[in-house]
Amino acid sequence: MKRRTRAIIIKEFFHILRDPRSLVIVLILPLLMMFIFGYSLSFDINQIETVVVDYSQSELSCSLIEKFAADPYVLTGVYPGRINSVNPVAQAEDMLRKGSIKQYVIIPVNFSSGYHKDIKQEITAVIEGTDSNIANIVHQYNEMLLMDFVSERKNLKDFLSINTKTYFNPENKSSFFIIPGLVAVIMMMISALLTSLSVSREKETGSIELLYISPLSSREIIIGKTIPYIFVALMEGAFIILFAKFWFIVPFRGNFLILLVFALLYVITGLSFGITISTLASTQKVAMMATLLATLLPSILLSGFIFPLDSLPPVLRSFSYAVPATYFLLIIRGVILKGAGLQHFIREGIVLLAFSFIFLNIASIKFTGKRKNNR
Repeated sequence: MKRRTRAIIIKEFFHILRDPRSLVIVLILPLLMMFIFGYSLSFDINQIETVVVDYSQSELSCSLIEKFAADPYVLTGVYPGRINSVNPVAQAEDMLRKGSIKQYVIIPVNFSSGYHKDIKQEITAVIEGTDSNIANIVHQYNEMLLMDFVSERKNLKDFLSINTKTYFNPENKSSFFIIPGLVAVIMMMISALLTSLSVSREKETGSIELLYISPLSSREIIIGKTIPYIFVALMEGAFIILFAKFWFIVPFRGNFLILLVFALLYVITGLSFGITISTLASTQKVAMMATLLATLLPSILLSGFIFPLDSLPPVLRSFSYAVPATYFLLIIRGVILKGAGLQHFIREGIVLLAFSFIFLNIASIKFTGKRKNNR
């Protein structure tokens, strides 16, 4: 029995050595996972984009702005904010709604004069609170900066305070941030899965030969296989959005039609990606595994679903721009939680449209190549 067992052991060792793909999976995959998870699983904030609306225009207010700007973690923009000019607060709030800044700070008109008259002054910090974790960190950071500013000057301790307002999620509920992101992840996974089995199913049943010899062009076949699933994916998306609203009580502050337009682009992107995988995969199992791997992990780790993109190193952050969920997460959270309009997400919509065009063309080219090889 020992000799027979030893023979099996030796055979398996030789089998492993003859199969370099297994060695790659065993040796490279754990290192790759450690690299991605090690950098992406982080709640640290490397950038706090801040706009300061300075109505005081005084030496003291300039000193406070310099305190914000000198900090390596705070990226500061300043609006002079003269009373007779265009409303800078409305512009800052629009930036907050779009997601280009994390907070804006308002310095009142009598900031410096109140100090000289020994009248207590209050600056206001309005924080984008869709992510309760980030909002709390920004709030604590503001308190720390203000404390440092006060400690550097005499008689400021009782004079200056900060009034913090949290927009879009005043109760700091994490579910308001997680649920819309989860909707985006599920929609991408379901959309890609719907079409990823389409062509590979035809390969397994043998009916792919009928498509190869049909008079239809490859582009027509790919588009024809994609369009029916658009309605199925949109119905699925509408169902999970309504479920999130009525079951998890997530507020819906925006326009449903605006979300529907962007959801259509996002669904087409997912379906196009799935059909691309389907043209490359030989079996349905391979197509399903490839789809799950290519949609779930990037959509969860590299899109800003849970962890802020600012915390990622530049290499991983560059990969996040190739993940469709990165753009749709900004849209769905902006529309649902902030009530943002169509004009806030033109760039994201164009990118999703470009993704769809690229994936459909890749699928068409691959399908054309397989048709030529099988003639």
